[in-house]
Amino acid sequence: MRRGPGAAERADLPVVVLVGPRGSGKTAALADIRERCGDRVPYAHSDLERAVKPPRAIVTELAFNLSRKFEGHSRIDFRQLWLCLLVKGAQLNQENREKALAQVRDSLAADAEFSERTNKVVDGVVDSVTQAGVVPWWFPLAVSTLLRGREALSWRRRLRRASELREATPQRSPNLQDVLVDIGVADSGLMDEVFCAAFLADLREAYRGRGGRRKANCVALLDNVDSPNGMQFLDLLLHNRQRHRRDPDPLVVVGTSRQWHPRWGRQGSARSPEQAGLADWADRRELDRGPDSWWYPVELRDLTSTEVVEVGRFAAGTAPFVHELTRGHPWGMREVRTALGDQASGPAMRGFLEHRAADGPSLAERARDYLLQDFDPAQREVLVGLSAAPNLELATRAEVRLGSDDDAGALHEVRTRLWTVLDRENRLALHPWLRRLLLHELANRPDDHPERWVVVHDRHRQHHRENGNTALALYHALALQDLGAVVAHLQRQFEEIDTEADVRPWLERLDLITAAPNRLRTDREPREQVEELARTVPAADGDLARLVAAKWLMSDPLGDPGRTLRGIARSEFEQLARQARAGFVVFFGESEKYA
Repeated sequence: MRRGPGAAERADLPVVVLVGPRGSGKTAALADIRERCGDRVPYAHSDLERAVKPPRAIVTELAFNLSRKFEGHSRIDFRQLWLCLLVKGAQLNQENREKALAQVRDSLAADAEFSERTNKVVDGVVDSVTQAGVVPWWFPLAVSTLLRGREALSWRRRLRRASELREATPQRSPNLQDVLVDIGVADSGLMDEVFCAAFLADLREAYRGRGGRRKANCVALLDNVDSPNGMQFLDLLLHNRQRHRRDPDPLVVVGTSRQWHPRWGRQGSARSPEQAGLADWADRRELDRGPDSWWYPVELRDLTSTEVVEVGRFAAGTAPFVHELTRGHPWGMREVRTALGDQASGPAMRGFLEHRAADGPSLAERARDYLLQDFDPAQREVLVGLSAAPNLELATRAEVRLGSDDDAGALHEVRTRLWTVLDRENRLALHPWLRRLLLHELANRPDDHPERWVVVHDRHRQHHRENGNTALALYHALALQDLGAVVAHLQRQFEEIDTEADVRPWLERLDLITAAPNRLRTDREPREQVEELARTVPAADGDLARLVAAKWLMSDPLGDPGRTLRGIARSEFEQLARQARAGFVVFFGESEKYA
């Protein structure tokens, strides 16, 4: 935003798009920029989702806000844009060009004073636009200054040179009055182009001559640029920029989007906040992409565990639980913080997703409704079923999906809406916080639901069993609470360990299987639940059964919020070390992780 030698003066400026799923902090980032601008940097803000706004309305709203008085900056006069607005509002005769020209001449009379009729036209335009919620209360004062007195004479002289208006109209008439008639009777698309061209021309004019001493570029903060009107406006802006490469406009655009647009390049190519900067954009910019070379997507990431501590101000020991539960999703973290208050982590938090404020919906219901409001009910049903598998590659195989017209749409939307992450094996998976909420819904489906927990996991288990993938079959068997099958398999594999090199694959298989989701009761102490589960297995395999049960609960943030099972895991790994024919050092090393 700074201007001056070596900074952004007379340089190309990117259109920065902060991308991330719902609740990732995009709007909060714009609010922070707005606060930093204060009264020192000319800025304008617009939310492009709340109402349908054609590009000319967006342009007008931005101009009204940028023409405020900012400290250290003379007021920006959007002369050409105001003229477009007034001519359009004059409702020119669209059937008789001579009459339309006469109307324009009346509006541009050389007298410093305006006729009563012209004043009514001006006031009518102001009233209509104000009622549309676009113009701030002070706009009539700006119009009065613009159209009356000595300022009006200067304004008209400049308008005689209004080449931007002529260039934006197809007739390219040298006569400004003819151009104004063309604007006044133009269709919606041409009107949008002319308004955008006039807006940028006025900005460039404001920074010429004495305006070149301005300390900061203007800033446009646009929430939800992925709306159809938002993308249409930015397309017009970038095509205009491309035509005027030799005379860059002094406008920094920072937008937000909760979905990826193909015009920004390959999904996953966005920069992180730590990487982002003007120099980085210039170095990576692909000029041969024309107007699309101006885009600069920056992906807002989840908070780290350290940042959760700093931002959330949780009670001692609670931050790790919150980070594991939400993966640092900012909105999720805030909601959990609100529900938790100053409560420390412990067994009582096992039913945390059922937390209700007064008689309202549960935390899980409220979170799902907020995060998934961009998906229709049929797509949400599909996503609930997909949550059963550890990643989307496994979740979307035809053998485990019933197949419906909604499947492809849901998969496309969840990817485009930025709700996927890469797991440890670099495979595409649902965001852990979203998956947690979807699994909670799957676990609570009624017994007569055709796609309930038991049906979905059993279908996955059968598929992997038939294809010889024993570990994944047992992953779903454990989700179905078949602890006996899991322990029997791991015991056989343990007895076949002959060398230290055999231990690591066994441990990896143990981790994979025990990462299975669960729908265990949440009103029990974790240690009691481990012992209860272990009793379903022959006593000879009791040690391994307790280890599997403990790791299974610990893999779920809600399984053991107070981390009371670490002692069991450590003790059982030590026991395995004593029983192992080889690799006992590796087993002892594993036990120390739970100290």
